[in-house]
Amino acid sequence: MLHKVTASASFEKNIGNLDLSSEIVSQGSLFTSDFLTETIQGISEWNSLGDADLDQFGTSLRSVFDRFPTSQTPNESQTEDDLIWPILDALGWTQSLRQQNLSPRGREDVPDGLLFDSAETKAKANGFPEEWKRYEFGRAVVESKRWARPLDRRSGRRGEETAPSTQMLRYLRRIDDITNGALRWGILTNGSKWRLYFSGARSVSEQFFELDIAAILDLPGHNDGLFALDEADCRHWLKVFLLIFRR
Repeated sequence: MLHKVTASASFEKNIGNLDLSSEIVSQGSLFTSDFLTETIQGISEWNSLGDADLDQFGTSLRSVFDRFPTSQTPNESQTEDDLIWPILDALGWTQSLRQQNLSPRGREDVPDGLLFDSAETKAKANGFPEEWKRYEFGRAVVESKRWARPLDRRSGRRGEETAPSTQMLRYLRRIDDITNGALRWGILTNGSKWRLYFSGARSVSEQFFELDIAAILDLPGHNDGLFALDEADCRHWLKVFLLIFRR
């Protein structure tokens, strides 16, 4: 994750300087459009990431998607196990805990995953028998949804009575309380759209950052139409995805 980046206080809506591809593939206002399309290319992390590394990362993601039935309707468990966690692994998140309860009692608030920077911080977390105390040592919390499920509205399906975004916001409020602000990042994804939340943003519900990795990888049916991304756009946004979401 790009720890050196500070979330913007407001989204820059200067249409004259707006790169159209940023409007198509990304959503939210955690980072400004100028940063995502121009300024980011001047930071050291961007310049130290070589073409070979980016190609290898893209190949890894395409390999994951090749084995995943995007043309069908995979459920949440399949999406999580066969798509989301392999992508997180490709992003360098190799240390994690699953289904850690945020509450001392009951199981109403149980995010799908807790990511750690290292095996050492995970070991420190595991030193506490209470699962909710382990969040203090994490870097980000993960909530996974079934393939292509809308992130901002509930559905009529059983178990989907709450919008995923509402669920994530509730988790982040709880985590902020129990960690005293030590963990402030949340990743919400349906496998295609990857959304990053920062609980220190002025408006957490609106100032998220979202990328559509299915469009970036030019998967069939996900990058079509008049404003489809060209090869250069896809490569740029793949690099943004890697830099923002990686460990």
